[in-house]
Amino acid sequence: MATSHYPVMREEATAALDLSGVGTEARTVVDATFGGGGHTSRILEKLPPGGRVVGIDRDPQAAERASDLIRDRRFTFWPGPFDEVLAEMAENGEKADAILFDLGLSSFQIDDAERGFSYVHEGPLDMRMNPESGTSAAEFLNESDPREISRILSEYGDVPRRDAARISREVASRRPLSTTADLTNAVRDAVGWKERGGNPSKRVFQAIRIHVNDELGSLRRALDATERLLGDGGRLVAITFQSGEDRVVKRFIADREGKCVCPPDLPVCVCGAKPIFRRGAVSRPSKSEVDENLRSASARMRTAIRTSEPLEGDGG
Repeated sequence: MATSHYPVMREEATAALDLSGVGTEARTVVDATFGGGGHTSRILEKLPPGGRVVGIDRDPQAAERASDLIRDRRFTFWPGPFDEVLAEMAENGEKADAILFDLGLSSFQIDDAERGFSYVHEGPLDMRMNPESGTSAAEFLNESDPREISRILSEYGDVPRRDAARISREVASRRPLSTTADLTNAVRDAVGWKERGGNPSKRVFQAIRIHVNDELGSLRRALDATERLLGDGGRLVAITFQSGEDRVVKRFIADREGKCVCPPDLPVCVCGAKPIFRRGAVSRPSKSEVDENLRSASARMRTAIRTSEPLEGDGG
């Protein structure tokens, strides 16, 4: 089990949520990826009286960790996938003043070999965020066509196509796979060790984990719910750790900036561009944080502010 948990960019994220200046007096902040509760704890420390924090996580172990904060009456924990919980909140007409996404894995998940996320420590080949539902990594690898496995490795792990094809064929030849060591051995025998880029299993495990948990699809749906939940001036803060999820967040914000699409020769805008979000700063962890927690090195924090522009169909 994990012995240490480092909430990445905790102070920067808390500041970006603008807890002292958003929304109404009874502020509502959503931590859509509760994890180890590090960000939520800091938010509660900074949140003015009368505020409310909603923590969301589909990992059953996160619900156990949330019990330590339940005694704070301002905190509520909702178990479940964040896209489903956020959509339910929006459908119920709730509003939020700030929403935080800290994507990827928590230290608890990585360091617990029994969860199957680690390519360093042997454990069951699972990788599900919620081990009680869905298809495990072993089921996917043992039952899927090698061409589909190859596509997943290239699309979600940026594995070169030639290497992805070799790995998928090696996986198929070793079926059934049941442990993380089975997969790392297949990767090693298929492509060897890269002098540059480190252990090739890192990208392979990332790709399979993203696919098994539908992480990018869930993120897109969650962001769609976010624009319905946030009120005027509400803050969106998203910390990403790999290129796929960062592209999803970046594109979501860019598509809602209301950029003018009129021909450049027109003297005035006639397309009626109306921004739903205003783009904020993009930040990286400090050198001191990376030195203390190497897992934060790839982190990137994107922010955006919700405007008062109503969504199409809202009748605003």
